[in-house]
Amino acid sequence: MVGVVLAGGRSRRMGRDKAALPIGGGSLASHAVTRLARICSEVALADAGRGLLPGVPSLADGPGRGPAAGILGAARFWPGRPLLVLACDLPAVPEGLLADLARSLDADWVVPRWQGGLEPLCAFYGPVALAALERRVAQGLFALHDLTLETGLTVRYLEAERLAAHGRPEEAFRNLNTPEDLERWEKG
Repeated sequence: MVGVVLAGGRSRRMGRDKAALPIGGGSLASHAVTRLARICSEVALADAGRGLLPGVPSLADGPGRGPAAGILGAARFWPGRPLLVLACDLPAVPEGLLADLARSLDADWVVPRWQGGLEPLCAFYGPVALAALERRVAQGLFALHDLTLETGLTVRYLEAERLAAHGRPEEAFRNLNTPEDLERWEKG
């Protein structure tokens, strides 16, 4: 399994590159790489080939746009390999949750589900899910959430008690998209 940090976004709402934002003595991107490296022996940065972190493989986007392009870029770099995906702007996802996702090899796509929604930017993507995503992108469909609509795809959700074992989901999946989000994060 390969750990993939999604860090190729334009950061329009933040107004500056989110991947480079300082956190805990490093950047959001380096923080995510460190967490994934404790779970996966190989970790790369899907940063649209910008080479944001020296010593960490930098991956060009694959087909499509948004997170789907980053994920498919990694899938093309490592064909047939499962991916453990984490967006760099999810700095509170605990390592235990990542490890739980990594142990979930009995499904094609394993994704946290809470409050009626999914968190596909912190999920396990097996080869069958990656192939389904590539087919969807070829049709102009880029929404990761809609992978649940694919037939022949075994989807497993981490939810309720399993998620609660790793803390409060609303904290774990707190996303840093805007300067206000960052300010709240910094205040604790």
